[in-house]
Amino acid sequence: MNSDPSEQIAEEQWLIARRIARELDRILDGTGTRGAAVDRAAAELRLGRRQVYNLLARYRPTRRITSLLPGRPRTRKKRLASEIEQVIAQTLLEQWLVLEAPPLAPIVAEIRARCEEAGLHPPSYGTVSSRIPILFTAEKIARRRSANPHHVQRLQPRPGYIHADQPLDVCQIDHTPTDINFVEVVEGEGTFVGRAYLTIVTDVCTRCILGFCLTLERPSVLSVGLCLAQVMCPKDAWMAARNLDHNWLMFGRPRLLVTDSAKEFKGHAFQRGCEEYGIRIRYRDRSRVHEGGVVERLLGKLNSVLGSGPIDLK
Repeated sequence: MNSDPSEQIAEEQWLIARRIARELDRILDGTGTRGAAVDRAAAELRLGRRQVYNLLARYRPTRRITSLLPGRPRTRKKRLASEIEQVIAQTLLEQWLVLEAPPLAPIVAEIRARCEEAGLHPPSYGTVSSRIPILFTAEKIARRRSANPHHVQRLQPRPGYIHADQPLDVCQIDHTPTDINFVEVVEGEGTFVGRAYLTIVTDVCTRCILGFCLTLERPSVLSVGLCLAQVMCPKDAWMAARNLDHNWLMFGRPRLLVTDSAKEFKGHAFQRGCEEYGIRIRYRDRSRVHEGGVVERLLGKLNSVLGSGPIDLK
């Protein structure tokens, strides 16, 4: 006895198809005008009118949910002769999938020459290019065409993710040069002052910003210390001194601070200061750069906002 095909469908796809089927039933069983019912279903499903009519055409004959499920991808039948396919695969393996990483154009010329010599129809550049992901995996291409082992590591899955059960359990700190250029106007002429650097600490559990330090000087132990001081102190006085009518309630002492291997985090003063307040330090070296993804993503987002336009500071 064959099993129910609905058991082999992903649960998410099944729920979406079931919701669409209920809306289509309301169109088919309704008493009002068909156009108004289609407009209502399109608004409810966030689809276009043409899409709703196409779904109706598929659903009306059988009124089964499985008719609304996405079809399985079809494997396109190869139209090249097997001899040509063999020439393409052999030439790519010998001359393109090598450590020197040559461009594809001369390899295509060699493939066409070999095919003409064998009395075969020469393939086009696009045909040869489309065969590469079919013949070789991305890992194999990176391993054979690059001497850098990190290229292969970027393509491999990284098990696990950054997790913290409670606020302040794990915090991350990092710097970035901001997309802000300070220019001082003197007698109508602008003089470039410098580019600001931003140091920020974020909590992994809540994704909250615990503290920051914005300075025109390059990151140092001083900027790290100022940032951590703001992290551990209440922000009420700091906000009031700047006439900021907002609540910034997050503060506290991090239990674990994740940093990169920059010299300001390796110094004696930084390590002693963290030991003084019971803050453990965990470094992420080159093989564990992905462990700083929370603060890295936040810094990228802040840079995109800060660099959106000029700001007049008077």
